[in-house]
Amino acid sequence: MRSLSTDTLTALAQPSVPLVQLVLLDFAAGAVALNSSTWDLVWDGITYKGAYGLGTISTINDSPGEIKGLSLTLSGVSASAVSLALDGGDDWQGVPFYAKTAILNSDFQVVDAPTDWSGRGDVLSLSEDLETCAVNASAESTGVDLLRGSAMTYSHADQQALHPGDMSMEFVVDQTGQPVIFPSKEYFYK
Repeated sequence: MRSLSTDTLTALAQPSVPLVQLVLLDFAAGAVALNSSTWDLVWDGITYKGAYGLGTISTINDSPGEIKGLSLTLSGVSASAVSLALDGGDDWQGVPFYAKTAILNSDFQVVDAPTDWSGRGDVLSLSEDLETCAVNASAESTGVDLLRGSAMTYSHADQQALHPGDMSMEFVVDQTGQPVIFPSKEYFYK
């Protein structure tokens, strides 16, 4: 359970609590940080640029037993940004993606911003009509990693790769398929 700071509790006690959505895309060339307000906000040493009205984020829908992705749409994109999106499609794959809800105080400064969703970039696409263009980016949740199996096996070779010199798995292959014979109950009465 997470405890809240005094500043956060004070901000939440206001009659009206301003909330802002923060999005952080952590590209290798540098982070892209945007927020849903009209002004820049600073949180955790990162300046989130105000992008109000330029884009949308799909609703975070957590359901038990389901791991759902998230999509981002950036509308009103210029031709230069479209060419960057087309060239950077491969860069989007696997980019760390964080969505946070920032709690602001009465001075509109970020007091707390817990992470609502985290994942990695998946597919980048474009949609256009005669006048405007939009960049659509989807991301998959980091929860998907829990569903992936491990390539490691319970073998001597894998154990040596993890812990060189550990001989605990040396005879696993020799013992595979061998019958295990337990003594009869009379053996224990001797």
